Amino acid sequence: MKNQNTTAVQSVLRTEEKYLLSHPQALTLQNKLRALLHVDDFGDNDGYRVRSLYFDSFHNIDYREKNAGTYHRKKIRLRIYDEKQVNAKLELKEKHGALQHKVSVTISRQDAVRLCQGDYGTLLDYKTPDAIRLYTMMSLGLYRPAAIIEYNRLAFTYDVFSTRITFDSNVRSSDLLLDLYEPLLPWNYIVNQSVILEVKYNQLLPGFLSAVLDHENLTKLSVGKYALGRRIPDQYL
Repeated sequence: MKNQNTTAVQSVLRTEEKYLLSHPQALTLQNKLRALLHVDDFGDNDGYRVRSLYFDSFHNIDYREKNAGTYHRKKIRLRIYDEKQVNAKLELKEKHGALQHKVSVTISRQDAVRLCQGDYGTLLDYKTPDAIRLYTMMSLGLYRPAAIIEYNRLAFTYDVFSTRITFDSNVRSSDLLLDLYEPLLPWNYIVNQSVILEVKYNQLLPGFLSAVLDHENLTKLSVGKYALGRRIPDQYL
């Protein structure tokens, strides 16, 4: 049985907006935000690395619904920041129009490996409603590893409405080798000449930040990293 004191569960409902920036645009906006916001304490002034392993159902339902722009859709992923980590975050992100609901359950490295091998039952040991829901969802849908996405992230935070603005660069994917803890993966760079900007907040975006972003004349991005990173021939959809 797992020690419940070490099982972290987080559930939040937020608005998330995505934009595609050129590198000069990103640098200009980053310089403006450094004077207004705090750099995320998790990293340093240069940011940090993020690696996520995405699961999908036997019939690739999550990938299909994302590409179709379905109003209610979801994605399930394991997230780490270093291959030597002793734990991982299992996250369920559900999108309802412009709103996103995210559930995060911290599990051990050993259980993350078991999950990648199809052993969904390991989630039942955590005995939380969210872990049990993820177990049910993954076992009924026959979820299995589908793609690994990695990128470099620079993040800024603002306490009001839990505002978070991130810049993701060198976005790369691996859908051939799906070992979350393998340091050297055969990467396919999917967003190399641009930077993905994500703006996340509860309730509403503070006015001064809205003004800064409006001034930049940004291009909205409708496709997520997971959809960009999977290579599925049309005949298999």
